Amino acid sequence: MQTFAKQDYGEALPPTMHRPAPLLPLPAGDIHLWLCSHGDSGDPALDATYRALLTPQELQQKDRFHFPRDRHRYLLTRVLVRTILSRYAPIEAQNWRFATGPFGRPRIDDGPDIEETRGLDFNLSHTAGLIVLAIARNIELGVDVENIRRPAVLEAVDHFFAPAEAKSLGALPAALQPHRFFELWTLKESYIKARGMGLQIPLDSFAFALDNAGDIGFSLADPHGNAAWHFQQLQPTPDHLVALCTSTDARIVCRETSPLQCERVVQVRTTRASRISPLSPIPPS
Repeated sequence: MQTFAKQDYGEALPPTMHRPAPLLPLPAGDIHLWLCSHGDSGDPALDATYRALLTPQELQQKDRFHFPRDRHRYLLTRVLVRTILSRYAPIEAQNWRFATGPFGRPRIDDGPDIEETRGLDFNLSHTAGLIVLAIARNIELGVDVENIRRPAVLEAVDHFFAPAEAKSLGALPAALQPHRFFELWTLKESYIKARGMGLQIPLDSFAFALDNAGDIGFSLADPHGNAAWHFQQLQPTPDHLVALCTSTDARIVCRETSPLQCERVVQVRTTRASRISPLSPIPPS
């Protein structure tokens, strides 16, 4: 990622200390995408500060993970959500409360009627080496990140993807198929997360067309369904691919952060974006 400006926190802070940062503006039509790199473990003193921000239930959930790297990643994701939300509303990180939707998607729980929390929403995704948090107001959104250095599950394509997607992927040279798999997978994940229904939406009931360089075509099997979703795909590191689905065309502002330590605005290349108009409905298979 190319850093072009430092922002707000400025220099890195001591591991167990932090100072409040001014609230960030979040204009209508903007989405802030926060990128947090991580390894398998963290600094013990900083981790102690992080644990103090979590609820007893979150700490219990963290301790259920068998591997230390998974416990560390869970701790970091929860702290990331809490501290970043506090960049947009005057609520202390430890005081945020969350609820779960009918299909398991977390959301901000109803709390004090504070102007800055109205319409505020988030979506989170993580993979080996990177956590991504999307923040917006009054925009339905879903985000997914995948580490593209892991093996692509190409055998899943014929079983779970739309026939047009499987045919297009199969027509590519073998060396290009893994990258196309991750392009399709992240887009599909971003869509079902934006809808808030998870795998209640069959993965073959919608399709993406990626044969034109830089374009994302989208279609639904149901001709009466709402295909007016917008997609963007970004590659923040050579190892990671991010897809974002939104209910309206949005401007993305990316920031790189280490919670309670530093943050920077970063420039991230957009590799693909939605066509101006959606595709025709998916033809019957």
